[in-house]
Amino acid sequence: MTRPSAYRQSDPASGRRPYESRAVNGCLDVVLGVLLALLEGLICAVATIRLAFSRTDPDGSEATGPPPMDWTPVLVFGSITAVICLIAVVLIRSNWPWAGALQVLAALALCVVTVQVGHEDYRRSHPAPAPAPSYDPGRTGHQCLSGGDSRECRDSGS
Repeated sequence: MTRPSAYRQSDPASGRRPYESRAVNGCLDVVLGVLLALLEGLICAVATIRLAFSRTDPDGSEATGPPPMDWTPVLVFGSITAVICLIAVVLIRSNWPWAGALQVLAALALCVVTVQVGHEDYRRSHPAPAPAPSYDPGRTGHQCLSGGDSRECRDSGS
């Protein structure tokens, strides 16, 4: 004796999927996606302003070396991106395809911004080394004007 399932099963003869009965108006779907994208943009703007004010030095004291890598902006924007991805998955699975697609696009854009912020902060904390001088201050004390190495200048007798 088989027991009836507690879950509703779709009737294969009708050709309908179980979630098809919850069809959403297309215009409402797009409006929801745009409103969510605007809300996320506002959240990102507030986070950017807060992070910018937290980087200012109220004492005015200058550090002698390059500043250390600050992971806070990367973590903040990365977590906002993860939440947007989660919202996109929920919307797509809830049969809101346009709103979910807009969330995916917003997450991709914010992912690019996160990578750029991380790269810029890495470049700021790891500056390029200064070029090596083309003279040998320990032996001759003069600069090699020909553009060659210090051995060439040392052998020239000048």
